[in-house]
Amino acid sequence: MLTIDGMVTASLHRPLRVCMVTGYRPTLSGGGMEKHVYELVGGLRRRGIEVEIICEDRSFLPDAANELAHCIIGVEPDSLHATGWTALYREKARRFADLLDPRRYDIVHCHSHYGYGVAQKLAALRDRPKLINTFHLTPLGQLERFAQLGVPEPEGAPIDRAVASMERRVAQESDLCLAVSQAVGQEVERFYGVPSDRIHVVHNWFDPTIFQLWHRSEARRLLGLEPDVPYLLYVGHFNLQRGRLLAKAMRLLPHTVKLLVIHPERDESIEAEFGDRVQMVGHVAADRMALYYSAANLQCFPTVYAGFGLVLVEGMACGCPPVVFDFPAMNEIVTPTSGYLVDMATAEAYAAGIVRGLEDGDRKRDAAIERSAVFTLPGQIDRVLDLYRQLMPVYTDRGAPCGTL
Repeated sequence: MLTIDGMVTASLHRPLRVCMVTGYRPTLSGGGMEKHVYELVGGLRRRGIEVEIICEDRSFLPDAANELAHCIIGVEPDSLHATGWTALYREKARRFADLLDPRRYDIVHCHSHYGYGVAQKLAALRDRPKLINTFHLTPLGQLERFAQLGVPEPEGAPIDRAVASMERRVAQESDLCLAVSQAVGQEVERFYGVPSDRIHVVHNWFDPTIFQLWHRSEARRLLGLEPDVPYLLYVGHFNLQRGRLLAKAMRLLPHTVKLLVIHPERDESIEAEFGDRVQMVGHVAADRMALYYSAANLQCFPTVYAGFGLVLVEGMACGCPPVVFDFPAMNEIVTPTSGYLVDMATAEAYAAGIVRGLEDGDRKRDAAIERSAVFTLPGQIDRVLDLYRQLMPVYTDRGAPCGTL
C-alpha cells in the first residue's frame, strides 16, 4: 500500500485487494446476505479485484456448494462457544477481527454487524485500509415499524437492540456506508448518526442469467403442479409475524387458491390445518427458483418491514407480480404498475390484495419484468466498484472490463 497525505491507496502496479467480512460462507443458495456477498465477490473478481472473505465457514441455509473455498479465511463453527445470540455475535466479531491482517488489504468491506470487531481494530491504527460497511436492514427500523403499527415487540427485541449498538459503532468508524435501499440509508443516517454524504445506496440485485421467465404451463408441468389452479408463492416460514398474517389471509381466500411455501423447515400445524392447499416445497436451489416464480400467479411478501426484499426482484424478473404492504422499502422496489401495494397491515386487506391480483390475471406481468431490470447484477457491481475507486483515487485496475459479471 502507498500512503499519500495520510490516506492509504493501492499501488498502481497491482490489483486492488479487498477483504470481505460477513457472517457465514457466501453461496448462491445460502440466504439473502450470503447470496449478496457471493455474487458481489464473484463480480469483483471477474473485474480483476483480489478478494478474500472472513466468515464463519458454514452456509446459513442448506447449500453444500463452496465455490469460493479458496477465498475464505474461516472460523470453524465448532470453535464458537458463546451461549445466546448476542454473545455469539460478539464472539464472531472478535474472532473475525483476530483473523484480519490490515496490511494485506486496501479496502475492508464488512456487512451489517459482523464488522464490529474489525471496526474497533482499525480505529486503533494510524495507517489502515479503508473501511466500508453494507447495511442490509436496521434492527431499529423493524422495531420502529412494529411500534407504529401497534405490533407487539418480538421476543428477540433485546437482541435487535444489541445488534443495533454494534452496527452503530461500525457505521461511525466506516469511511463509507452502503445501504441496499433508500429506506435503509435513511435509517442509517437517523439511527446511527452518519452524515448523508457518507451514505450511498446500492440496491440489491438479481442475476438475469438465472432468473428468467418460463412459460407458466411449462413451469407447472416440470414441477408437477396443476395447470389451472391459482397458485401463490411464499418464500419463508410461519413462525414470525409475516407468516402468521399470511396464514390468517389464507383462511379468508377461496379454497381453490393454493400456496407454495419455500423454506427448509416444514410446519406441521399449517399442513394439518390447510391440507393440500399449502404445499411445503422445502429448500430450493437458486437455479430452480425461476421455475417456481414463473409457475405462480402472485408472490406473497407479507412483511411490514424489509431492508430490500431480494425475492421481490427475482420474482418480478420471472413475471410474478408481488403483493406487498405499502411501506418502505417494499414500496421503493414494487410500483403500483408492477405489483400490488396493500395500504392496511391486516390479514383482511392483504387477502383483498391477493384477490385483486388474481382477478387481474397477467395484466401486470410485463410491467413486473420491466421493473426488475432496474436491479440487475452487472450494473450494481459496477456501482460498488465505482465507490471503491472514489476511496482509492490512485488505484487503476488492470483493464478488467466493466459490465461483465
